[in-house]
Amino acid sequence: MESGEPQGELCSRRDPVREDMALQRKVWRFERWGWYGLLLLVALTLGGLFSKGPLSEAQVHSADGQVRVEYQRFLRNGASDTLVIHLRGQPNTALEARIEGELLQGFNIEMLQPQPLKASAAGQGVKLWVLSDADGQAVLRLNLRSDGVGRFDTQVALGAGAALQFSQFIYP
Repeated sequence: MESGEPQGELCSRRDPVREDMALQRKVWRFERWGWYGLLLLVALTLGGLFSKGPLSEAQVHSADGQVRVEYQRFLRNGASDTLVIHLRGQPNTALEARIEGELLQGFNIEMLQPQPLKASAAGQGVKLWVLSDADGQAVLRLNLRSDGVGRFDTQVALGAGAALQFSQFIYP
């Protein structure tokens, strides 16, 4: 080598193989960012971005506290999940839960627990009557199977009163 040329591992060489170290450093940087991206994707997956996990678990409640729903934000098509509806009303009475919106378009209801006292269709939704306990509390569990792709908005209401809305996203 001539005395005026820089020497070292990070310098471009022509002998024995032609190298472009500036390009090689760009490739290494791109690979490093790729690894960071993959690690971030794995962390988000483990956190529940694509199915069950802390990022997916959610609950909403009405302003007056009479209705609360526990659900998963993110689901996979064909996967099963449980939607839990908590109702609060008068003790030892039948409470009417209205479920409206796109829930019945994106999900199949496989099981209801406890069995409602009465059920009826209401437009694109359903009305279910459940018996409250001595404290006025009632819990309705719906086992659902995802049967769609995309975002599905649902409204849950207690009779004609307290209502809330939530969204779920189903991945293919």
